[in-house]
Amino acid sequence: MKRITKFLLNLTSVSSMLLIATLNASQFAVMGQVNPNVPDKPRTQSGGPRFVQPNEEPLPGHLQRATRRIGKCEKGKIKLTALVPENHIGRTVSEYPVFFFYLPETEAQLAEFVLQDENGNLIYQTTLKINNSSGVIGVSIPANKNVSPLQLGKNYRWSVALICDTEDRSADVLETGIVRRVELSADIRSQLDQANSRDKAVIYAQNGIWQDALITLAAARRANPNDAQLAADWKSLLDSVKLSEIAGEAIVKIEPQQ
Repeated sequence: MKRITKFLLNLTSVSSMLLIATLNASQFAVMGQVNPNVPDKPRTQSGGPRFVQPNEEPLPGHLQRATRRIGKCEKGKIKLTALVPENHIGRTVSEYPVFFFYLPETEAQLAEFVLQDENGNLIYQTTLKINNSSGVIGVSIPANKNVSPLQLGKNYRWSVALICDTEDRSADVLETGIVRRVELSADIRSQLDQANSRDKAVIYAQNGIWQDALITLAAARRANPNDAQLAADWKSLLDSVKLSEIAGEAIVKIEPQQ
C-alpha cells in the first residue's frame, strides 16, 4: 500500500512539473510576438543612418558624369569632392535644394557653383569667396522669382569649380553631380510628420533621398556642434557612400558674393 501511495505522489509531482514547463513555454511564446499595432520606428544600421541606393533610370548620354578636371591649386590629401552617392545622382524632394561639397585647402581665392537643367540651360550661378576656408560647404538655391524651381522627374547637373587662375578658366578644378526631384509617397510623408530631425535623416536615407538626408543632418549638426550622436550619424551617412574621409571635416558657412 505504501508503494502505491509513493508511486501516485511521484506521478502527481511529474504532472505538476510538466504543467509548469508548458505554461512557461507559452509565456515565452507570447513574449516573442511583435505587437502588430505598434508601428516600427525608423531603424539605423551600424549605429546611424545608411543610404540605400534606389534603382535609377539610365541618364541620357549628355548627362553622364564628366571626368573630374584636375588643377594645380589644391593642397592636402582630400581633393575637391561633391558629396553625392557613388553614381553621382542625388534625389531630392525640394524645389530649391542645398548642394554640398568638400572644399580642400587651396591657393584659389574663388569658387563657382553652377546649376543647369538637362538641356544645359542655366538655372543658377554664384561665386563663392573662399578666404582660405576648408571643409564641407553647402550652397542653397534661393527661392525667388528669378530662379526656376526644380521640376518633378527632371534631371539637373550641378558643378563646383575652384578658379585656380582667373585669366585661364581651363585651369579650374571641377566636380559635378546630378540631382533629380522626386515626390514623396503618402506613407513616407506620414512618417516624416511624426519624426524628429535624427529620424527624418534615417527615413530620407532609407528611401534613397540623398540631398534631404544630408541637409537634415547638416542643419542639426550646425545647430548642435557638440552633439556626439549627431556626429556619429553624420559619419554613418557619409560612410555609406564611401565618403568616410570627409566625415570628420568641419561644416563651414560661406556666403555667395552679391
